[in-house]
Order: sequence, then structure tokens, then C-alpha cells
Amino acid sequence: MTPSTETSEEDRKHLHVRLTDQRSSVYDLVTEYLQAAGKAPDWYWRTAGRLEGSEGDNLEELLTSAFEAGAFIAHDHPEDLKFLWVSEEECERERRADERGEQGQESGKERSSLSHYA
Repeated sequence: MTPSTETSEEDRKHLHVRLTDQRSSVYDLVTEYLQAAGKAPDWYWRTAGRLEGSEGDNLEELLTSAFEAGAFIAHDHPEDLKFLWVSEEECERERRADERGEQGQESGKERSSLSHYA
């Protein structure tokens, strides 16, 4: 028996995590987590801003903190998140729509989404 096309398409979907309120900022929620965890948000954001592929020492701490922050946000702010399983085609459509929408916005506007966590 061969799997149906629908099942194969379902298997290829990946997770997008979005903030429900487009005016809110994932940066604020991560900063809230860092403060609650006793971590230094200034250090985190400065390090993330200048991180390059060769800085392995800080990469593990940044990834661990980002993962913990995602869990914190999902636990303490579940009403602020929506979870979407999307195909590559849906993802590409969303990416193109975001690019068109962001071109018309102020250049300093932060993107308020967490993407590709699965």
C-alpha cells in the first residue's frame, strides 16, 4: 500500500509560531523571560546582534536561552501565541506576503514572530 498524497503532504509540514497581536514584540517577551530567569538581557541582545558563525562559546548559551524563552512564553503567555502547521508552499506564500508588507513599513519595525521551531 502506498501512502496517500494527503498523508505525505501532512508529513512534510513544519511549525510556525506567531504572536497573536501583530503590535506586540517577541523581543519584549524574550527580555521578560531573561529578567525573570536572572539573566542579563543587555548581554544577550548585544551578543545576539554581533554573533557570527565562529563564536561557538556564546552560541550554546544563546540557543539554550532562546529555547527556554520559547517555553516560558508558551507557558506564561499562551494567549499571545498561535501555532500553525504549514507546507513549504504555504510557507513560501507567507514569506512573500511578509516581504511585500514589510517593504511598506518603517525600516525600524521589528518582526514579531518566532519561526521554524520544528
